[in-house]
Amino acid sequence: MDKTKIILNILKDNIVYVLPILIAFVLFANFVVPEFNKGVKTFRRLVDTKAQYEQVKEQYDMLKAQQDMQNRQKKVVKDGKVIFDAPDMRFSPDASFAPLFELVLTIAQQSGIRIRAIDYNYTPQDDMIFAAKINGYNVCELNMVTVGSYTELQNFFKSIMKEQYLTNLAEVELTPWEKDKKVLIAKIKLRLYTRTIAD
Repeated sequence: MDKTKIILNILKDNIVYVLPILIAFVLFANFVVPEFNKGVKTFRRLVDTKAQYEQVKEQYDMLKAQQDMQNRQKKVVKDGKVIFDAPDMRFSPDASFAPLFELVLTIAQQSGIRIRAIDYNYTPQDDMIFAAKINGYNVCELNMVTVGSYTELQNFFKSIMKEQYLTNLAEVELTPWEKDKKVLIAKIKLRLYTRTIAD
């Protein structure tokens, strides 16, 4: 008997056992393997996506921490006020006060008071920020002699205190004018603050 016939006879006798194995193999090759490969790819994408998410989150946390640190350095808050920030100033730190000087003069004009004399002190020894010698933070004390009525001076002080930038009324001395007691001569020490650190 030929070997091929022997094998065919064995297969015929055991068809009941061989057929389920063949069907299982075909199903495994056609369905299980592709689904398994698809699952492996999905898992790899998930792992890659999670790694990317972790990387992006780490970068976000780092940038947020840097921003928070810059904000803390940039702004010294007192009663909701901020220090005037002039990091791009190309001149000396003293020149960074120019916008604040203009602001004070505008408020004085709007309030109706007249400024008779003004002196600029960039080294007020009794000021805490100046005494701390913080790099990039500057102080200017305006020593002003002003003239105005009670109402005009009150409006000036209120407007200065409402300004968003940090100001400090270090000293105020009021004296009635001899010729007209309704008019006051006010000696005012007003401190202004700027920051000139480039980021």
